[in-house]
Amino acid sequence: MKTLGFKKYCVRVKAQDNIMEFAVPARNEDEAKLYVEDAGKVIAIDDITDRKPISVDKVAAALHKYGFGKTEMELITKTLLVTNIAD
Repeated sequence: MKTLGFKKYCVRVKAQDNIMEFAVPARNEDEAKLYVEDAGKVIAIDDITDRKPISVDKVAAALHKYGFGKTEMELITKTLLVTNIAD
C-alpha cells in the first residue's frame, strides 16, 4: 500500500505563561505548525515518529471493544496506515 509520508510531531507552544504540547500528524515541520497556529508561539518541534509507535492492531482491537462496526474500523485503520501514522 502506498503511504502519504506523514510523520508524527510533538509541537510545543507558549501561550501567556503556559507551555502546551500537541501531537500532530504532518508531512513536515511547516505543516505541523499549521495545526497550532492559533494556540500561541511555537517554541519547539520534534519528530517523534520513531519514538511513539502506534500499532494498527491495537487500535483495531480497541475500536472493536468499544462497539465500532467493521466499516468504521476499516476506514480508521486504513487511514492510519496510508498516512504512515500507525504500523
